[in-house]
Amino acid sequence: MHRIASFAFSLALAFAATPSLAARAPAAAAQAAVETVGVYSNVRVSGGEDPHAEGYDVELYRENGVVFGLFYSSQGMVGDTPRGRLQDVRYDAASGKLSFRAKLTIGQEFSKDSGPDGRPSRDLFEFDGTLGAKTLSGALLHRSGYAPSEAGERQMVTLKRDAQRSRDAGELAPASRAQWLAEPVPNGPQW
Repeated sequence: MHRIASFAFSLALAFAATPSLAARAPAAAAQAAVETVGVYSNVRVSGGEDPHAEGYDVELYRENGVVFGLFYSSQGMVGDTPRGRLQDVRYDAASGKLSFRAKLTIGQEFSKDSGPDGRPSRDLFEFDGTLGAKTLSGALLHRSGYAPSEAGERQMVTLKRDAQRSRDAGELAPASRAQWLAEPVPNGPQW
């Protein structure tokens, strides 16, 4: 009987000295929590009965120092904006330097290679610039994914942090980058 009581006491001490799974879970969850960096935009919307939007949005998140997100290109009627995941993201927190690529399908392409019915466009965007507290600015290159070696169109852009949309993105932030990567991208690229 004395051995059983001694064993039970030793077991109780072992459990008391070992943090419970519940106690360890918040620390692991806090370490892997997704932080909303913000939504940056230069989209302009025209008024009237048939509003149109023009410009770009970048939605940024961070998990364990890794930046990820979506790039949006508005070039027409408001709603159902084409978007694509950021790829090849490079971010230096010390300098704010940020670069990425994104594949989108903005519409139909008509060319000698597309046939009379056209084909889904392959829009490739490459950004190289700086992320600040209130702006994302730099060079944006837009090329065709069907002819990636061609020069494309380069423009300088400044996207301002949208406080309300950043709060909204924070409320809808993914639980993890892995979960986010597993989800389909609505109005995403068709290539």
